[in-house]
Amino acid sequence: MPNISIDQTHGRAIAHEIGERLRGLLREEVELPSSLKRQMQRLRELDGEAPSIVPIDEENSIWSGSTAT
Repeated sequence: MPNISIDQTHGRAIAHEIGERLRGLLREEVELPSSLKRQMQRLRELDGEAPSIVPIDEENSIWSGSTAT
């Protein structure tokens, strides 16, 4: 197989197209096994109980650009 070099713009376009095609295939509703449905529901429940990892204190937040002193 030949070594083909693809620039970043074309690489992203190819990845985008692959993603679009996969999303089209996955849009079709498929009946999930009951065990998988239960696991997904449990994950949703656990996710709702999980504490946020985002800093709440805006003054010293890593997102505000300032640092605690």
